[in-house]
Amino acid sequence: MLRSGIIPETEKNPSETIPDLREIILSYEKERINEEFSGDQYIIKIYSVKRELDEIINLYLEKLLSIYMIMDINYGNDPCAYFNKLLNSDVNDIDRLIANMGIELCQFREKISDYLYSKLNNYMPNTVKLIGYDLCLEFLWKSGGLKNLVKYPASTLQILGAEKSFFKHMRTGSPSPKYGILFNYPGLSSLPVKKRGKIARIIANKMAITIKMDYFGRSGDVQSMRDYILEKMKN
Repeated sequence: MLRSGIIPETEKNPSETIPDLREIILSYEKERINEEFSGDQYIIKIYSVKRELDEIINLYLEKLLSIYMIMDINYGNDPCAYFNKLLNSDVNDIDRLIANMGIELCQFREKISDYLYSKLNNYMPNTVKLIGYDLCLEFLWKSGGLKNLVKYPASTLQILGAEKSFFKHMRTGSPSPKYGILFNYPGLSSLPVKKRGKIARIIANKMAITIKMDYFGRSGDVQSMRDYILEKMKN
């Protein structure tokens, strides 16, 4: 009977110089798992949970609106505000349980967000200062990690998230996209349409700098970059 992990051809004449395949595979898998759940990869996985939770909360709200449509609850497009107001309304016990479930989902999401912000602030502090937590998480998630982000030129950062429009442009010759995820940069959507592409390019150029700063563990004057962007947006 062959010993576990020993190459069959060496069973009759085992040698200390012949590697144990089982040990090699186990060692490789341990390294791969550690890499998969370390650094930005762990942040990305937790952020994926938060994204799913956002969708669950929105779907839950949609169901409740259909149930309590006769109740005029002003919640300002904030599901968590709706759950709280529903709980404080004149409803029965089962309705309170339903509202409490929504509140617990919101509280769970808030704890995940706090954790992500803390981790991201230590991992990509310069980019966070430039574009904010939520947008930085989107870039990290969309790219698959900081190691990928640092390889992207500013032009790729500018249209990241608009892949469908870009491939349509390449295939049919339609107008190329001017921005992707960057459309959510504070204030960009309120600018005139013809000016958004120029400002998005400026933001992407600054991002390319802060991402490299984060990757190589450097720091710099990010505030002046933000001021420059704001000045261009005002002009």
